[in-house]
Amino acid sequence: MKKFKALLVGCLVAAFSAGSAMAAEGTAPNCGKVGLGYQGVLAGDVLQGFSARYWAADDIAVEGNFFYGNATVGRESIDEDLFDGSLYLFTGKVMYAPVVNSNSRFYVGLEGGIGAVDVEDAEMDVDVYVLNPLIGAEHYFSEFPELGFNWEVGYKMHMISAGPEDFDDDDLEIDLSGISVALGAHYYF
Repeated sequence: MKKFKALLVGCLVAAFSAGSAMAAEGTAPNCGKVGLGYQGVLAGDVLQGFSARYWAADDIAVEGNFFYGNATVGRESIDEDLFDGSLYLFTGKVMYAPVVNSNSRFYVGLEGGIGAVDVEDAEMDVDVYVLNPLIGAEHYFSEFPELGFNWEVGYKMHMISAGPEDFDDDDLEIDLSGISVALGAHYYF
């Protein structure tokens, strides 16, 4: 399954890169416009989210994301869920594009976020913090430049704190880190 996902991501990146004729370097489209759309983490953790991206200049952008997912912890030996809950994660991203072409941008960035898991039928606090240095690119087709497709690769670090409500001393600390791959699409207004 992992090989299939990696092959799918590679094919999508190649398709987006080859979709329009090579253009001379210049100003990329959508500078000064807000793009709304989708951002999803496909390799690493699986999260789907709503995204808003704004290119303030040809080479500087900010992005905000809202991700939602379901978190379940269980034990197979007794076929029982220990808890079931919903993950809510808000992230913000700043990006700098050292390479700007008329049909694409290559950028580096830093993403940070905060979230929580709402555990059903339990008095438990679960807080999530995210830090993600990344590289990525956004591609535009000459036929419809208001639509941008992006891919990103980063080293995502999750710091998770879980414990009973109102007791910070008994929290369980979990650190999850690893490489993640994300894809997105934004329509610019």
